[in-house]
Amino acid sequence: MRRSPNISALTFALILLLVLPGMALAGKGKKQAAQSPAGDEQAARILEKSCKALTGFTGYSFKAAVTLDKVYQDGSKIQAGRTMSVSVKRPGAFSIVTEGDDFWATSAFDGKVFTLALPDRKVYGQIEAAMDTDALMDMLATRYGIESPLGDLLSNSPCTRLDSKSGFYVGKAKVDGVVCDHLFFLGKDVDWQLWIEDSPASLPRKMVITEKKQPSAPQFTAVLSDWKTDGAALQVSGFTAPADFTRDDSVITGRKLGKK
Repeated sequence: MRRSPNISALTFALILLLVLPGMALAGKGKKQAAQSPAGDEQAARILEKSCKALTGFTGYSFKAAVTLDKVYQDGSKIQAGRTMSVSVKRPGAFSIVTEGDDFWATSAFDGKVFTLALPDRKVYGQIEAAMDTDALMDMLATRYGIESPLGDLLSNSPCTRLDSKSGFYVGKAKVDGVVCDHLFFLGKDVDWQLWIEDSPASLPRKMVITEKKQPSAPQFTAVLSDWKTDGAALQVSGFTAPADFTRDDSVITGRKLGKK
């Protein structure tokens, strides 16, 4: 029987928070950069503008249409689809509702407690976390090995994992009818592609993450839409468990309650 891939709990919730379709894209970016150093500068400038815009928001929400590859031990690669509704209130609150082909999940953080709920199993887990969102993500990564591909879009300091010096400007492209600047970032283990809206708002509209060192080079793709950036009007609250839900913190910690 084919064995299921190992996917962390928070990746379930946040995907909440990976060869390119046509390796010619990477080669094209490198060729352009060799011919015109300004190409690198253009990518860095567009990324910096978008990061600055994201950093300036006190609160925002968006929707994400996600596809990701699940790689099995026999080398098979199956694509799963998910939709996410994300709300972020800085510096320390967010909520994410995910509905997918393979699972449903809700994650919530109010600056004091982080919750992960799995409605189809009627179970939820919680951990105390009196900290901001960045500290929470660091703790989840170091203590539980939990990370999210969309972590930069939850962070108070977006784009910290992207090295603009490795970026190449690909060209103009449309995402859901919105004209965007298409950027490619070459990494040692992971490559990124970003489509950033060509407007004063400079909102990210699509991202593709390729885990090129992993077997079958799985990809994570998110198309971002319905951005709302009025932080004053946005309310993000903690999680209130329905009466028929059971608490089991092992959905976060990976351990049964009371056991180390």
